[in-house]
Amino acid sequence: MSFGRLLCLAAMVGFLAACAAQGPAKLYEGPERSLTELVLVTVPEQIEVMAIDGKEPPGNFLRSRQQLALAPGEHVFSLRYVELFQITADEHDVVRSRQAALRFTAEAGSEYRLEMPAQPNREAARQFAKSPEFALVNVKSGASSPSTAIQSFAEASLIDTISKAFSTNAQDAGPVSNADLMKDIWGRSSPTEKAAFREWLQQQGQ
Repeated sequence: MSFGRLLCLAAMVGFLAACAAQGPAKLYEGPERSLTELVLVTVPEQIEVMAIDGKEPPGNFLRSRQQLALAPGEHVFSLRYVELFQITADEHDVVRSRQAALRFTAEAGSEYRLEMPAQPNREAARQFAKSPEFALVNVKSGASSPSTAIQSFAEASLIDTISKAFSTNAQDAGPVSNADLMKDIWGRSSPTEKAAFREWLQQQGQ
């Protein structure tokens, strides 16, 4: 092996070691916290986290990161399936799915992993990409939270807002009905969000 290749290999090993030393990607505000105060989420290579709580990850967020560190509480992930298939020695195809929203509530000190069905070949992957399904699994208990297919970050945010509003109303047992809440949320939604929600409602009736 040439000296130049040795230098390149050494640099690559150093870069990977530096990435590993950084630990989980910090996706919460404020000072550093201990792992007992955080929520860890392991992400496989085939799942891309496009947004967290309606916000795109920071510019230095690497898709190859294997673990995310979040503050405990309610979160919404916007996810997408992405996988590269080698067709020939010189030809490949990247399959990307539509987006899906996954809403969950995590406790401090808990650990989760994102999962999806393994795709055996490119044709199966293309079919899966039309209606992807993801799950967030609690490593300790095995409890699973499923995803919901969406078209955009805005739709994920709208669905999350409505879900939270209904949940809060049910817990408070106040005089405002779910219909009143829906009207209020609908009135504050943008035309894009309304169109996305109409499509989502139609999908629920299928």
